[in-house]
Amino acid sequence: MTTTRAFPAVLPAVISAVLPTVILALVVVLAGVGAFTGTARADSARSRTTTATAPAAHRAVAPSQPAPQPSDVVQTYFNVINDRDFVAAWAIGGRQHIAGRSYDAFVASFNTVSKFDVTIVSVQGTKVAVELDATQTDESHRHYAGTYTVVDGVIVAADIHPK
Repeated sequence: MTTTRAFPAVLPAVISAVLPTVILALVVVLAGVGAFTGTARADSARSRTTTATAPAAHRAVAPSQPAPQPSDVVQTYFNVINDRDFVAAWAIGGRQHIAGRSYDAFVASFNTVSKFDVTIVSVQGTKVAVELDATQTDESHRHYAGTYTVVDGVIVAADIHPK
């Protein structure tokens, strides 16, 4: 039996806007070289860990394309996290709001979370107020609230705290 999932109409626009960044991030993560801001590491039994830092100079949305709505970016961020697509989540904004932490640490931060339910409370300009229900792997729930700031289709800051 095949199940289908309805995606928001904005998903193709977000994917086309973020796809070059996702591909670049994947190459960088696999190569073990610093990406954008912060650091990225590649660990394996056969490779040495390499850590590097590079300046952030990449825009997720091509200049000729309109940036997606900030609320759509935040919703997409949690959709890809729920799908365990951490490379896409890193590109959409994970690398921005955990500055100074590696990609590996970003992925590890979701080890005890099985799913996020996000409620968009309000949008004021580039700030998206949210409430989060994080279902843990033991089926308990943790609740958070706060804001994400989205610029040019990328989450550039987060102020999230327990409720």
